[in-house]
Amino acid sequence: MKISKTTAKRLIENVVYPIIACALIIGVWAIASKVKDNPLVLPMPGVVIERFFTLCTERGFWRSVGWTLLRTIECFALSFCIALLLSVLAGIFKPINKIISPIVAFLRSAPTVAVILILYAFTSNKTMTIIVGFLIAFPVLYSAFYTAITGVDKDLLEMAKLYEVRPVDKVTAIYLPSIAPVLFDTSKSTLSLTLKVVVAAEILSSVANTIGDKIQTANASGEIVYLLAWTLVAVAFSFALEGFVAILKKIWEIVR
Repeated sequence: MKISKTTAKRLIENVVYPIIACALIIGVWAIASKVKDNPLVLPMPGVVIERFFTLCTERGFWRSVGWTLLRTIECFALSFCIALLLSVLAGIFKPINKIISPIVAFLRSAPTVAVILILYAFTSNKTMTIIVGFLIAFPVLYSAFYTAITGVDKDLLEMAKLYEVRPVDKVTAIYLPSIAPVLFDTSKSTLSLTLKVVVAAEILSSVANTIGDKIQTANASGEIVYLLAWTLVAVAFSFALEGFVAILKKIWEIVR
């Protein structure tokens, strides 16, 4: 069977390189574990990976994963919609961006842990995780969306104006194709970032029946294997969310 150069390149980029990266991580982990020689501090990768694959049979596993993913998707969807709406308005009315930009810069610079601790005194634990996720995701999404919208080819817009193209057609034929790649690529990385922040908030605020709760429980009881296994669960679902967005992008590129 003959493989084209394009197929071989994609195979290397999407399969071979990730395998090499995983092998390097596991190799460094194994070496560090061997040097430390204390399984209570840093167990061997094989032990943690074995526990990782048995977690799905544990009672309450899918409930914990489900609640964390639900909160992640909730605050990401909220961040996405508000960031897109404000970036569109800012693209039309420039003063809006001048008002929002300092707020975005402040939110981007604020330490995540400090934000969690401040909100802890004013909101419930479950609500706080969503707010924290929003405050982290929104600045990233807004900056990317605004840059994409204001970066649309001016010549195309002038041509559309010259030929009196309808606003709806201008959006679907010019703006959407231009900003869609940014929407997908930014969403891909921000979604996994949101999951990480939500888990951190769950850990610090002790939200029951979540990934963060399981990690906190493992840390409190000194079960390092259990802790690392649940950490791998968070990482695995981060990759799954990124993969889902990547699939949506491929579908968009095929059907548009």
